[in-house]
Amino acid sequence: MVGLRRRHLVAALNPAAALDISATATLTAERHANRPLMLTGDGSTAQTYTLPLATGSGNTYTFYVRTTNTGTYVVAAAGSDEFDGSTTGTDGNSDVGSGWPAATGSNFTTFTFGITTQGELGSWVEFKDVASAVWLVRGTMVQSDNSPVTQFT
Repeated sequence: MVGLRRRHLVAALNPAAALDISATATLTAERHANRPLMLTGDGSTAQTYTLPLATGSGNTYTFYVRTTNTGTYVVAAAGSDEFDGSTTGTDGNSDVGSGWPAATGSNFTTFTFGITTQGELGSWVEFKDVASAVWLVRGTMVQSDNSPVTQFT
């Protein structure tokens, strides 16, 4: 296997192993689907992860915030794909939880998190390819700000 690095060999031998991602990337089914994606950026650089086109494959892309990022993490839909589903959140300053829906027809195409108002260390979100041009989204956001806000735009 000329040209492959050790991490590529490990990933090939155990495709379900967690994968640290720390830079903007276009995700692929072969490398990123159906495995934990650990967001471990430097904490201040905005990072965007673009999902592949939704085809109804059933593949999931599950992101875990391992480093709170003041520059944000963004998951973007490709082409004309959109997000359906919802996330919940807990505000560290109150006993009240919040929920944010992305209803069918809302045409949400980006999901921003990794900061105090939208989901920091311990937050997770899953994107499941459920139909052509449709991603089902679910997750839980850990928030410490007094004014938590939706992650969908």
